[in-house]
Amino acid sequence: GGFGPWQRCQLFVGGASAAGARSILHFDQYDNLFVQISGWKRFRVYDPQQTRCLYPFPIHHPLDTRAQVDLEAPDLAAFPRLSEAVCSEVLLGPGQALFLPAYWWHEVVTEPHDSLTVSANFWFAAVYRLLTPTRPLVPSMQCELARQLEYLVSDCLSDRARLVPAFFSALRAAVEAVHAAADA
Repeated sequence: GGFGPWQRCQLFVGGASAAGARSILHFDQYDNLFVQISGWKRFRVYDPQQTRCLYPFPIHHPLDTRAQVDLEAPDLAAFPRLSEAVCSEVLLGPGQALFLPAYWWHEVVTEPHDSLTVSANFWFAAVYRLLTPTRPLVPSMQCELARQLEYLVSDCLSDRARLVPAFFSALRAAVEAVHAAADA
């Protein structure tokens, strides 16, 4: 329990014109205590077990902690598993706080407000959980293990990230074939 070591904080300040501003769907690799000081923000939150439904960018992509899906204009033809994702919405007002554990997906939208919208983030290192994982692995650690495996495979393929999805598809097919042969 408890927070890891404090890493950094960030202050967000916006006037009435900031209404509708949003951070696209992403996760942070830090535990995040988000404090709403004035104004309102709406959060869409997904636990790490929803990752496969949110289509993250590949590890070596500049947006590797972001989702490819656009929650404001979902393209279910391109991203069909998005319809399976389970979302929790939270409306955060003045004096309220939200704890977002590391690897929890979230999108934040500034709600219309007459005056300033002010928020503060406090990020805490989650590295202690990486160094002493519990068994079975909690969803956030499953996410990090998958990321590390993707790094390893990409490195083994000489940093050709475009080959990683094909590699994992072929690996999955081979594992399923082994299971099918064992069950026969």
